[in-house]
Amino acid sequence: DQLIHHATNQGKIDAVIPVARTCSEELITISDGDVLFKDGWVQGVEEVFATIPEAGMVSPVPHGTTFFKHTTHTLFDGFFKRKLRFQSLCDPKDMLRFAESIGSDSMYDNNLRLKHQLTVRRGDVSAVVGCGHFVSTLRKEVFSHVPEAPSKIAYAPQTDRDYIDLPNEKAGLWRLATTTNYAYHLGNNPQDWMREAFEAITGSRSETTDIPPSKKWNIELGFKKLVNRMLFNKYMKPYIFRRLGLKEGAKEY
Repeated sequence: DQLIHHATNQGKIDAVIPVARTCSEELITISDGDVLFKDGWVQGVEEVFATIPEAGMVSPVPHGTTFFKHTTHTLFDGFFKRKLRFQSLCDPKDMLRFAESIGSDSMYDNNLRLKHQLTVRRGDVSAVVGCGHFVSTLRKEVFSHVPEAPSKIAYAPQTDRDYIDLPNEKAGLWRLATTTNYAYHLGNNPQDWMREAFEAITGSRSETTDIPPSKKWNIELGFKKLVNRMLFNKYMKPYIFRRLGLKEGAKEY
């Protein structure tokens, strides 16, 4: 509906955040420019928000390595609500394609993270714990926790952290990803499979989903971090992971 051009390069954060603050929609997607969206990505993301109202940030791209990154509420709430469990739901090929797209050959040196993912599950819907931020959908309320001042940085990892990751933590909400890979990060090197994925897109649409209000526990973030450190330290983590259904490599995961 709108296309905004800036005379100078402000970077993603300073260009996008002021617009996101003024949006009237309940859900707002922030995406890099080199993302190929597959059919059904909107419905896949909305299904997570509709079924798991604790969600504040959902990516259509699952990772196997981000379950400890800005997931304080997800881990604490999910554990004590008995929603956390290990499952094998993600396509390893798609997960490896993302690692290759960012030049991170070592991302899955621990092969167990390709085979088993830490998830939350409610009813028939599961979501992966943690996500990246090259493409993610956030509840509008998250942006009330964004710093008022612009970052004045064209790009640095700290801008994504301060203006996307931490606001979701401050909002008290969960950080998740769909179990199905609904988008690809294209990077700088076109490959044949990218063309095939593009040609498979039909552009078909279905009705959007009603999103319920967010749901959260009124427990201090600091207290949750303390409890998580006790639950997931190197001594307790193998025991906890086995209790959550990880049948192999609990010490190495």
